[in-house]
Formats: sequence, C-alpha cells, structure tokens
Amino acid sequence: MAKKLDVQEEISPNLIPMIDIMFLLLLFFMLGADMGQRELEEVRLPHAKSVKEEKESKERTGDRLTINVFHVYEKEVACPAYKRREICREEKHWRIAIKGVDYTKTEELLKRLQLEAQDYRLDPKDPKSPCERPVMVRADKQAPYGEVQKVIAQCALAKIYKIECGASRPPDERPSGEVNAKQ
Repeated sequence: MAKKLDVQEEISPNLIPMIDIMFLLLLFFMLGADMGQRELEEVRLPHAKSVKEEKESKERTGDRLTINVFHVYEKEVACPAYKRREICREEKHWRIAIKGVDYTKTEELLKRLQLEAQDYRLDPKDPKSPCERPVMVRADKQAPYGEVQKVIAQCALAKIYKIECGASRPPDERPSGEVNAKQ
C-alpha cells in the first residue's frame, strides 16, 4: 500500500521573528548612537565675541580628539564659587577628561595624547614627528586658565600642534536668516 502524502500548497513566511529582530536592531543602534554623546562631560562653554562657523564634516569631526576641562559635579563637591558662577581657583575641583575617562594627572594625559597621536604622525616611524590630528579643548568658562595651559603643554609635548578651543555662541546672537520669535 502506498502512503498518501499531505502536501501543503500555501506556504507563507512567518514575519513575526523578523520584525522582532528588526526592532532589536533598531533599539541597539539608537542606544549606540546615544552613547557617542555621553563621552562629553557637562561643560559651561565661554561665549565667543566673534564666531567662525565651520561646516562640520564627518572626516573632520571623526579625527578630532576632544579634551574637556570641567568642574567636579555638585554631588561630589559643594563649591560656593562655582555655584555663584565665579571662577573656582581650587585646583582639586577641576578635572581633565577624554571620552569620559579622567586624565587630570599630567603624566597620564601625556601618555594618552601620545597614544592618540601615533597614527597621525607625519612620519609614522618617528615618534618625535609632528602629529596632524586636531584637538578640541572644551574648557568651562569658570575654569582658571592654568588648567587649559596644562592641556596645551601636554599636547605640545606629544607633538600635537593643531589645537582648537571650544566656545558657544552668545545667546542673543543668531545666525543670519533666523527670525526673532518675539516679533
């Protein structure tokens, strides 16, 4: 006797697992994109008197190293001067960080800068060759300039000479073409 096989004529793919995977991937990429912004500490940037706007390109911002000079957070230290928006001269209240990691000790900062500069040297075989990697120093407007000088001095020791300072646009200054909301 021959067995009769049941043949299913209509085959439809089950899309639910694929939709679940797409949602998980979307969630993963959204959280991953947000983490890129978390490397920047909270810094109150000084206002610039004159602004040179540059068009940010992926290659320019991707190569740029950002160093933050910021005051410790209020949860850690109560600082009356910083709270009154005055210059805080307490050296132990200031931190220097790269991508969320503390490099307040100048020796550690120099090691990190040398490591970051390795792939950007004009002559990769010569560690004393100048580095072409740009560095952005974002210093709190209430920071003593000595903290910024430490960063610039360590950059010079690491042979990094392309140094930019971060600033914010004054609140009353608007780009051309922007309409005042109160009018």
